[in-house]
Amino acid sequence: MCSCMKELEQKFMDNFGYEEVSGPVEMLSGRAYLSFEVKGRGKTKHVPMMLSKCPICGKEYETK
Repeated sequence: MCSCMKELEQKFMDNFGYEEVSGPVEMLSGRAYLSFEVKGRGKTKHVPMMLSKCPICGKEYETK
């Protein structure tokens, strides 16, 4: 598993002085995800889509 997201979060803290940065990473697997907002039947919800590869370096995530 790559550490791209952790490195990017650290760069945000170092370069911009943020105290805490949390990227779109699923807690159990450590995989990045995209969140889509969907609307239908009078309701709005967020639907996450887990990525199979790191969006930064392109390395495939390990499957458990």
